[in-house]
Amino acid sequence: MKKILLASAILAASMTAAAQNLYDAMSFSQNQYYGTARSMALGNAMTALGGDLGSIGINPAGSAVAPYSQFAITPGLTVSAVSSAFSPEGENAFGLSNRLGNTRMNLPNVGLSLNFQTGRRHGLKAVSIGFLSNQTNNYHFLSEGFGTQDRSSMIAEFADAAFGYGENVLREYSAFNNSNIPWDILAAYQGGMFGSYGRDGEYVGVTETFSFPDGDYHYLAGPLAQSSYQTKLGSKNDLVVNLGLNFSDRFYLGFNLGVPTARYRYQESFYEAAVNPDRFLIRYDDGHDTCFRNGTFNYQYLADVAGVYAKIGVILRPVDGLRLGASFQTPTAFTISETWMYSASTTFDDSYYNDSVSSPQGEFSYTLRSPYRASFGAAFTFGKQGFISVDYELADYSVMRFRSLREGRIGEDAFVAQNWANRYFTGVSHAFRLGAELRLTPEWSLRAGYNLTTSPERWWTASDGQQVTVNDFYADFDSYFNRIKNLVTPHYYNDRSHAFSAGIGYSSPGSFFLDAAVRMIRYPVSTFAPYFDYECYDSAGDFRLVEAPRIQNHRDLWNVSLTFGWRF
Repeated sequence: MKKILLASAILAASMTAAAQNLYDAMSFSQNQYYGTARSMALGNAMTALGGDLGSIGINPAGSAVAPYSQFAITPGLTVSAVSSAFSPEGENAFGLSNRLGNTRMNLPNVGLSLNFQTGRRHGLKAVSIGFLSNQTNNYHFLSEGFGTQDRSSMIAEFADAAFGYGENVLREYSAFNNSNIPWDILAAYQGGMFGSYGRDGEYVGVTETFSFPDGDYHYLAGPLAQSSYQTKLGSKNDLVVNLGLNFSDRFYLGFNLGVPTARYRYQESFYEAAVNPDRFLIRYDDGHDTCFRNGTFNYQYLADVAGVYAKIGVILRPVDGLRLGASFQTPTAFTISETWMYSASTTFDDSYYNDSVSSPQGEFSYTLRSPYRASFGAAFTFGKQGFISVDYELADYSVMRFRSLREGRIGEDAFVAQNWANRYFTGVSHAFRLGAELRLTPEWSLRAGYNLTTSPERWWTASDGQQVTVNDFYADFDSYFNRIKNLVTPHYYNDRSHAFSAGIGYSSPGSFFLDAAVRMIRYPVSTFAPYFDYECYDSAGDFRLVEAPRIQNHRDLWNVSLTFGWRF
């Protein structure tokens, strides 16, 4: 069973179409640790290791392991590589892939840890205080899927979705803020993409034509060249204040106060053009006619995210050569401020009929509770020759909860459907991390790492035996809310993210050290529908459900980082 991810602009349930859905909750909550070049090269299997500024965000006790103060800064590059294939027939006929790559600079880690020796031989031997910024996610994504088909049209789907809305409201710009009509439909109408044809509340898209001579039904006029373009930019960074305690060089205890911040930008554009404009003839009541050439629909979204959490961790060295570690992070309390905007434009043979519109800028703020996290690790050292480290981390996404900033005053849950979806359609994500280091000389080391992370997303078998995805649940929420239908058995998707990393390190006889790392993250294959399936006629007059095209994305994210550090 495969999931279909609908475009944010189309999927959103709210009238103003801000995000606030399960996929955005997961995106803001997920961690993909970066850290220093050393920790990245080791696959961030650092729960039991410590001693490195990149380890502190994973286990706060890591700062207490190092018997010295240190400063490090880690510039890096992030390279997005996405291959997109277009299918006009659901998931059955994907064509050749189009690959887009893009590179951006970033700062995965910068930090300072100060170590203060107490002078005792036993008990509390040292106290460390740290201040650092660790990148915990990167949203960099650029894709374009395109193809030609004669089965469906985004413009025709907008016309179908507008059924029942009064045209006197659709044409008013004030309707963006003073009606219950979704903003995407308003933008499509005011951008010239569809209009009425004499029947109240019924509309036809400019990509459709009427049956002749009776004109009883309308259908897609001919083949369209379609293109879907998506851009995601931004990153999530944790600002951390750390306290570490070293007891007898055997037991290490640490505490973090974390303040994650993120800026996430998303832009989606869909373009469709007539392969043969002469087949897209439009006749107006004034006796003039023209032919449709192309239309563009655009959605822009920006989220500013800030939160706070606490974390506690321990590292135990029961015998020489063995370290055991564990940490626990509370759910993060996020505040999210969103802005968004739609635009649409349509072009015809006769430029007199060209039209375009941009919506007002929408704004909304709310809170999100993210999952708690628990991490466990073990590290085995082989004298001065090297070590192997393994980690296991779990995060329970079913506790995610949206809340309106006004909820306490109005006494109602503005996110009932979204919070039910979070509870039932996400569960526990598991992460396994492995790292190894080989000391070649006292100065030089080789490192390698591997990560495997499972998806927390689930689907269900319902009481009627049907398979229910989160999109199905949103579409028929009232039936589940009123217990007319029931979810019976959950199933996890078999999606896995894999990360492979390698690096090299140099430690001078003095205080300077230099580390380099490269990592490739391979994400699960995702399938995207740029607009909804909808019901329409074909040229023979048969009424049927037509599938929107599907775009399949294969995403790799490459990270290259270089750490400059000093111990003192």
